Amino acid sequence: MKNTIDAKYYNGQSSAPLKATVVLNDRTNEFHLQIAGEISFVWLLKDLQFEQYGHILEVRNTNYSDAILKIDDKYFSEKFYAAMKQNNSIDIHTRLLNLGLSKITAIAVCLLGLIVLAYFYVLPPIAEKTAALLPESFDNEIGNLFMDTFLRENNIDTTKTKYLEQFAAELDLKNRNPLRFTVVKSKEVNAFALPNGQIVVFSAILENMESFEELVALLGHEASHVNYRHSIKMLCRNLAGYMTVSLIFSDVNGVMALLADNAQRLHSLSYSRSFEQEADEQGLEILMNNMVDPNGMVKLFEQLVKKSDIYIPKIISSHPLTKERKENMHKIISETVYEIKSNDKLNSIFEYIKN
Repeated sequence: MKNTIDAKYYNGQSSAPLKATVVLNDRTNEFHLQIAGEISFVWLLKDLQFEQYGHILEVRNTNYSDAILKIDDKYFSEKFYAAMKQNNSIDIHTRLLNLGLSKITAIAVCLLGLIVLAYFYVLPPIAEKTAALLPESFDNEIGNLFMDTFLRENNIDTTKTKYLEQFAAELDLKNRNPLRFTVVKSKEVNAFALPNGQIVVFSAILENMESFEELVALLGHEASHVNYRHSIKMLCRNLAGYMTVSLIFSDVNGVMALLADNAQRLHSLSYSRSFEQEADEQGLEILMNNMVDPNGMVKLFEQLVKKSDIYIPKIISSHPLTKERKENMHKIISETVYEIKSNDKLNSIFEYIKN
């Protein structure tokens, strides 16, 4: 089938258009041009590029980049577009323009949604992998940066700190690196662990405990956060965008600098559900390995929940105490064979800590 139409031809040498006749042969995939009734030549569809504005076509030949052919005819434009599409000669930009505003908007919304989902669900796990690139010596550096400020701003109970250190020394907390302990005088029910092995316990949480098993559970839980580098991993997740870029370019020094600049976030980190579950289960294992009643973990949870009647302690916001977590502890305890031995020394030190 042949489709003939009048057009304007710009040869690239003069600004004035020349009259042209165009014949589209969609069987041979050729474009026949007759310029000013004298010059004629053939363009192959595979060599053509075009832009379409409504039913106005601007056609260029890649072999004659200065020449432009303008055609203003709706019927011809539709036939030409169909022929180019059949020959797979339409670029993505032109295809999008011909979709219409509603479809383009829908595509844009979908792409934006994918970007948002990637930011929240794809980038954080990737950024978390960055922690494996960091030397464990860096954990000490970033933890020390935080503690330098924290110690200046808080009142340390040196006596209870000494007893807490003695208490921890009686336990195997499964730590590969040294752990350090500090008791802070505060009415805030809280405790947290830093990547350098520093475990900070607020005095209010100690006052609420009724048995040394609860304290073993708390230390086991926090030590597990240290052992599995949870705080470094969560800091990487929270800075996902920056961390991913640094990971792509293998800029480990950039990663370390970024984390150091954000060291003060360590106090307010909220661990993921998987990290909390891991710390719970490893903490429970620490209780059992030390022949301490594992129900101390359940008692610790119960005490913290009791104190949340009027307000929500920070330990609940950063370590969410869910029904599922307690049920998980009960389930593991019921399915595990363990041995309990009385420990007068731990009990005695615990009493000093309480007083």
